[in-house]
Amino acid sequence: MKRRQVAFVLSGGGSLGAIQVGMLKGLLEEGIRPDFLVGTSVGAVNAAWIAGRPEADGAAQLSAIWAGIRRQDIFPISPLCSARGILGHTNHVISNDNLKGVLQSHLLYERLEEAAIPVHVIVTDLKSGEAVTLSSGPAIPALLASTAIPGVFPPVTIGKREFVDGGVANHTPVTAAIELGATDVYVLPVGYNWLREGPNGALGMALQALARIIEQRLASEVEANRGLANIKVIPAFDVPHVSPADFSQSKELIRRAYRATRRYLGQSSGDLEPRSVGLTAARVEAA
Repeated sequence: MKRRQVAFVLSGGGSLGAIQVGMLKGLLEEGIRPDFLVGTSVGAVNAAWIAGRPEADGAAQLSAIWAGIRRQDIFPISPLCSARGILGHTNHVISNDNLKGVLQSHLLYERLEEAAIPVHVIVTDLKSGEAVTLSSGPAIPALLASTAIPGVFPPVTIGKREFVDGGVANHTPVTAAIELGATDVYVLPVGYNWLREGPNGALGMALQALARIIEQRLASEVEANRGLANIKVIPAFDVPHVSPADFSQSKELIRRAYRATRRYLGQSSGDLEPRSVGLTAARVEAA
């Protein structure tokens, strides 16, 4: 029989990636350990860290790192850089130098293949728009590419190709994990608060529409792969009103997600191995 391969799949979501840290703590403390991880955008960053220390202590350390991050550490506002981007002199409005520094300070290895367990980073080819899975090579460029929000951060050149945020092509890469050999998949989404609220203005309407698209894409991926792998979606809790660029609530998001995940796993303590589930079995707000 085919050997079981457990994969953790982590979606994008900016500062809401703190929710995944709480989920990771809950899963690892329950003794659920991945054979490999697949991540997009901030999910790729969380996946890369846990791939270096895939145990409960590693999740606790990741929690401490998140608690110390502030918006300026990731999204530093520079009037000059912003003006150059707005005027069309550059293709971005924020430098990725600060984010690069954070990654260099905390990541435990230099190349993806040096992680304690395999980690796969999803990026988007800027020219073709296709999702690309990076499983080897320098880790920092791969993570900078996966988090390169178009128009916000600059594209990242790897080899002869330019890449941007993996969420553009594949926000929650369930299918990618199965193609990599996963038989059991734990999906770690984040919850978007604006799905529960009526849209407020043009930006609110756009955000709600985007969140609905992401939610529907995840539901479709789960349904399409129902017969190919055992899939368990960790349910998102009611997320407080937090912007994806606001890191001031990370401790609270981690705390709530941890408690919700432990409660969820406790309720299914007799069935900890993943099973195929529809999204109606456990409320999921968005990937």
